[in-house]
Amino acid sequence: MKASILIYDEKCPYCVTISKIVDLSSRFETISYQSEEAQKLLKEEFDDPGFTFFLFEDEKIFYGDQAAKRTAEKLYRSKIIGKIFYELYPSLSKLFAFLSKRPGIENPECDGERCLIQQNNGGIVERKSNL
Repeated sequence: MKASILIYDEKCPYCVTISKIVDLSSRFETISYQSEEAQKLLKEEFDDPGFTFFLFEDEKIFYGDQAAKRTAEKLYRSKIIGKIFYELYPSLSKLFAFLSKRPGIENPECDGERCLIQQNNGGIVERKSNL
């Protein structure tokens, strides 16, 4: 399996901390949301990618709290830590967005057939293309 791609906001301390931890694992490649590479990848998959945390895998894209949860599960192989990340992501991301005067979290548009899970704070969609 190819490395998962984590797209994070380089101006969010919470996201940067997660990306630095994830960078220690060979199972992940990290890319800043603000980079051309990330924007190209997001535009290939979404009409409107919004502004959130993304984890691209071979067949699925996790975003928002679902991306935080899946990242923790893959990194720590622990459902408990995954649950903690999942539960903390919405409040911490809102707090850091407020403190840094960044835009709030905005989920991508989850179009019909590709949409596997859609919630207020995140979701999962099937990939249009493979890594």
